[in-house]
Amino acid sequence: MHRPFLLDDALQAQLSALASRKQRSEDQLLQEAVRDYLEREDGRAGFLAEAEESWQDYQAGGLHLTGEEARA
Repeated sequence: MHRPFLLDDALQAQLSALASRKQRSEDQLLQEAVRDYLEREDGRAGFLAEAEESWQDYQAGGLHLTGEEARA
């Protein structure tokens, strides 16, 4: 699905220059950037969900490890 969006002049200039240097289309670079961002955010969401689950477990049972115990 095609989703046009506008870049400000500075971003457009940077994108054009990078596309020229890398000999790739602006569209390819934008797709790569969006894909990388979505992968990072998905990973972050998973990390936060795991942290929340650990926090709930700690609150329910009080079990934990110190940093030193975790490294051992």
